[in-house]
Amino acid sequence: MTEPTSTGVDPRLSSVLCYAGWWVTGIVFLLAERRHSGVRFHAAQSIVVFGAVTVALFLCGGASAVTFFLAIPTFQLVQTIANVLWLAAVVLWLYLLLTTWRGDTWRVPLAGDLAKKIASSVR
Repeated sequence: MTEPTSTGVDPRLSSVLCYAGWWVTGIVFLLAERRHSGVRFHAAQSIVVFGAVTVALFLCGGASAVTFFLAIPTFQLVQTIANVLWLAAVVLWLYLLLTTWRGDTWRVPLAGDLAKKIASSVR
């Protein structure tokens, strides 16, 4: 992470900020950063991972509402799945923030490969 960024922000700080606001800050840094491949990777990985988590939580919320209003007995199951997903996402978010702050790069399985392709193709 020694190469300069096109935004003028420290590369390590930029990489951490990619995760700070989940996929929203990932989009900002993917569009703003033109040169630094590491920052672009973290931005793309943030979009892929936390975008997928957001969609999954949204779907759980919709399923929860449907099962609640239709009095389907799986309401508690859907709520439990959503709670476990939320907890896992927060733990992953904290882990990514801390490892990136240390200067390490951790590729989330499956998402990391897709993020690498996105980071190199979007300019």
